[in-house]
Amino acid sequence: MAEKFNSTDLTEKELASQLKKPSGEQGKEVGKQMNKGNKYICLNSYKCLAPSPNSNILEIGMGNGYFIKDLLALNTNLRYVGLDFSQTMIDEATKLNQAFIESGQVSFINGSIEKLPFEDNSMDCITTTNTIYFWPNLEANVKELFRVLKPKGKLLIGYRSQELMDKISFTKHNFEKHTQQEIELLLKTTGFQKVSTEIIAEPELDFDGVPLVMEGLFTTGEK
Repeated sequence: MAEKFNSTDLTEKELASQLKKPSGEQGKEVGKQMNKGNKYICLNSYKCLAPSPNSNILEIGMGNGYFIKDLLALNTNLRYVGLDFSQTMIDEATKLNQAFIESGQVSFINGSIEKLPFEDNSMDCITTTNTIYFWPNLEANVKELFRVLKPKGKLLIGYRSQELMDKISFTKHNFEKHTQQEIELLLKTTGFQKVSTEIIAEPELDFDGVPLVMEGLFTTGEK
């Protein structure tokens, strides 16, 4: 039976707004629903990222941080920073990852991809999943990611195809959809090398009674 993504009592426009920037009690509930809808694409993003031991990892838009434990289990001595512009998600992620925070392995920052609060050449890896639909300026935002990556550092963008997103009704609000070719060209024109995309099939997901065959696209590039 397909996992179910339930929009609760929100209108499509309200749901789209909460998916972009969860806030308040509704945002907390939407965050839990995102864990259902994003489970496989998040876990596959981390596997495709394949961080080396001792890596400094930045994640843009980690939601409530439910899957961070799975990323940290992939290798030894990983250090993680999650950046989100939703304070609600920062608060929820802090609760879920308190032990990692206390150990110094994980931290969270409330901020925007438009101006990352990190030094040049400071991150080994950057990953982001299902956030690119909401970026205010794609080229400028990718340049900012490029800036903070170390030489030979890896960027991974996980997303859904435009064709799939068009089948999900609420994505007609606030979502900017992109093709694989558009994302690859974006990375290449920003200076990334070794740009490629892996497509991974997922189990069906039920969106308010509409079952869809899911897949994730994972475009990577090296600085």
